[in-house]
Amino acid sequence: MTSVTKKKLMTTLKAYLFLAPFLALFILMVIYPIGLGAKLSLYGQRGARMWYVGFDNYFRIFQDKKFWEAFKIPAFLLFVQVPLMLLLATIVSLMFETRKRSGSVFRFIYYLPYCIPGIVAGIVWSYIFSDSMSPLKPLLQFFGYQGEKLLTRPNVPLILLIIILWEFTGYTAFVIYSSLISIPREYSEAAQLDGAGFWQIAFKIKIPLLKDVLITLFIFNAIGAIQVFNEPWMLGGLVVLPNNYTPAMYIYSSAFSQGRFTYAAAMGMILACVTFVFSLWVLRTAAKQLLGSKS
Repeated sequence: MTSVTKKKLMTTLKAYLFLAPFLALFILMVIYPIGLGAKLSLYGQRGARMWYVGFDNYFRIFQDKKFWEAFKIPAFLLFVQVPLMLLLATIVSLMFETRKRSGSVFRFIYYLPYCIPGIVAGIVWSYIFSDSMSPLKPLLQFFGYQGEKLLTRPNVPLILLIIILWEFTGYTAFVIYSSLISIPREYSEAAQLDGAGFWQIAFKIKIPLLKDVLITLFIFNAIGAIQVFNEPWMLGGLVVLPNNYTPAMYIYSSAFSQGRFTYAAAMGMILACVTFVFSLWVLRTAAKQLLGSKS
């Protein structure tokens, strides 16, 4: 073994030793639960007794209308909330640039809702939209709202939209702003010399350069929309929602309310596959568009 090979081997060994704590936790907290869930999904269950059934749980899920009906709310969030949040976050991040002195204060205020745990945010917003204690009800009645209740089942999608926008728009704007300030100033200065205004520079120069960041944020938020659980679960304490209001709620109810743990594990695996396939499709579509624009 030559000295060069020994050096490469030692470098590789040091790298793996450096990564060992993270890899151990990753395997224990991520890989092992996924593997265990995949194994449980191949078993039937009645009480504490389990037996191997192969893919029978998966065949039953494909015929389970309640599971597939649960994707209505994630689809609403995916096609309404996620694009709207990215638009608002982009505008907010652009406005950060105009606040040279007080920008840090505004960034802190916008980022603060993301620091609040989802369960706590759900409790706070449940109070805001409650029938008896809502501070919004007198204000809405002043503007002509005649409804007796704010938190009704037809209103839940709109309320979810408000809650999730409040929670994640500031964080998303912060990520976009971090990429925005890395764009060389020469581009903006050259456009200003040509007579371009603030919004022309923003939408024709800066935002096209943020495509990769926006695509990544879209995928991450799409995953969150498909797997939404905390917010509707907390609102379910004030308004009656079906146990299949979202896929995650249906999986939780099947496992912990009905005791169908192996069936819930199979649904979790299918939900993970749906999320993976959608994310992969978005990545490939975006990659083709980027390659087409460059050519």
